[in-house]
This record gives sequence, C-alpha cells and structure tokens, in this order.
Amino acid sequence: MDRPTADPRLKFLLAFAAWSTLAFLPAWAVSHGWQHVLAGVAGRLVAPRGSEVEIVDLELYYPMDLAVFAALCLASGWEPWPRRGRALLLGAPLMVLAELGVLAVAMTAIMAAGAAGEDAARRDSALRLADGLIRATGLAFAAALWFVLLGRGVIAGARTPSRQRAAVAPAGRAG
Repeated sequence: MDRPTADPRLKFLLAFAAWSTLAFLPAWAVSHGWQHVLAGVAGRLVAPRGSEVEIVDLELYYPMDLAVFAALCLASGWEPWPRRGRALLLGAPLMVLAELGVLAVAMTAIMAAGAAGEDAARRDSALRLADGLIRATGLAFAAALWFVLLGRGVIAGARTPSRQRAAVAPAGRAG
C-alpha cells in the first residue's frame, strides 16, 4: 500500500514558517545595533562633505528582511544543503548592500525635502517615500534574490504539465 506523500509546496511552507521563526529571534536581538550601524554608514555616505547626519530616532525593519532571506534559503528542501549554504553566503552580503543602498536613498530624499524653503507637503511626501522604501524593498529584495539563487528551478518545475512530470517521476510517485 502506497502511503501518500506530502505536497512539496506544503513542506516548503511549513519549513519556511519554522526557519522564519528561528531566524527572527537572533534578528530581533541584534536589530537595534544593526539599524544604528547601518544608519551611521548610510549617513556618512549621504552627508554633505564636512558635515554629518545625526540620527535621533530610528525604526527600521532591518535585519528582519535578512532573516526572511535566510529562512527562504534554508527552507528550499529541493536543493542540497551545500547549494543552500552557497546561496546564503552569496545573498547575505547582497542583502546588506541593498539595505544600505535603500537607507541612503531614503535619507537623501528626507534631507532634500528638509532643505530650507521646501513646503510641508513635499516634506510629507518625502517621508512617505522613505517609509515605503524601507518597509517594502527589503522584503521584496529578499524574495527576488531567493528566486534568482534557488527558487527558479522549483517554479519552472511547477509549470511542467502533470503528464510530463508523471513521465519522469519515479514509479509509484507520479504527479
């Protein structure tokens, strides 16, 4: 009697939930320091020569996006562990660079809108832009980077018609 196997998509979803939970804990623990270091570096990049950007209050969503990327890589059970490890080693620095770049763009927008003579509506628009960039781009970049490094194969396999998958599937495990 053949025992039904779990849907690989469900396995991925459950593994992703577990790895996300585990990755959240260290990300949360280091988030305050991480955010201030990132903001300090981004501030030095965008500050006019001879000046510095003072960070008074900071609430970013970094490094939670890095934790999501790590969870996506670790949950990609269709790939062998060495390939997942390589994806993490390649992708993590790219994630940090993306965080730094987005934060620098957000700071530049806020500084430009805060210049003398700018009206309140423009300042509000710049703040909304900065907030949107910081909130959305980290997670979007995490998903896109995972897709490029590990996800394309499984997505392409999902598009294969079931008759073709059945023809190449091992006996007793037709899709």
